[in-house]
Amino acid sequence: MKKHAVAAAGEPLPQEHTNADASPPQDHRVRVAEIKRERMRERLIEATMAAYLECEPGHHPVVDDVIRIAEVSRGSFYKHFEAIDEVFAEIGRRMAREMLQTYGRLTASLQDGAARMALGPLMALVRAAMEPRHGAFIARVDFIEFLASDEPRASLVAMSLHEGRLHGAVTFDSIQAAMDLVVGTTVEGARRIVRTRTLDGGYIRELAGMVLRGLGVSPLAADRAVSQAWQRLVDESATLSWWKPVSPA
Repeated sequence: MKKHAVAAAGEPLPQEHTNADASPPQDHRVRVAEIKRERMRERLIEATMAAYLECEPGHHPVVDDVIRIAEVSRGSFYKHFEAIDEVFAEIGRRMAREMLQTYGRLTASLQDGAARMALGPLMALVRAAMEPRHGAFIARVDFIEFLASDEPRASLVAMSLHEGRLHGAVTFDSIQAAMDLVVGTTVEGARRIVRTRTLDGGYIRELAGMVLRGLGVSPLAADRAVSQAWQRLVDESATLSWWKPVSPA
């Protein structure tokens, strides 16, 4: 029979050592499963963006396109997303969030309101040329609708327009009309860039200048603003993961 130690009278009983109060170690299998799940989600998102490059204008990828590029089964897709629209929404949110963060950082040192306004279209168009998958997505109607929604992270255009009008850099009566001008011109420019697969710096700067002139900026001031915004992009190119070497011509 196992013997137990008996404490002397008046002495506290000895406490057995236990790990009951210690935090249990993280289940390794759960952690590995989470990592695999996140990797598969990213794989499907990347495949969806790649699928956009194969689509004809006005069309969108379907699940079969995505699983073919990702080289996974249909069941694998539906383990991670309920529908292809869920993937589109995730890409849209990510892009809008990243665009807003990058815009805020790059415009922090730009004092000219028109230059700040020009940076948005310039950034979107240059990236469309340097990263075609990105351009293929923003050139779609679903991304236009996302930018026009009430999603706080999609307020880049409205924010820059309100700020520009407040400081007298641009003039307009209808914020909706002004947004349509900026977004519509940028999206059409992205469509042309994706279709031609070329980066024409002169075309991109001219398009941004036209946007500014349409918002009441004088031709001279518009050219100056576009030059400042373009130089800002070039100066910060090392901090942009998507930037590729480009001639300023």
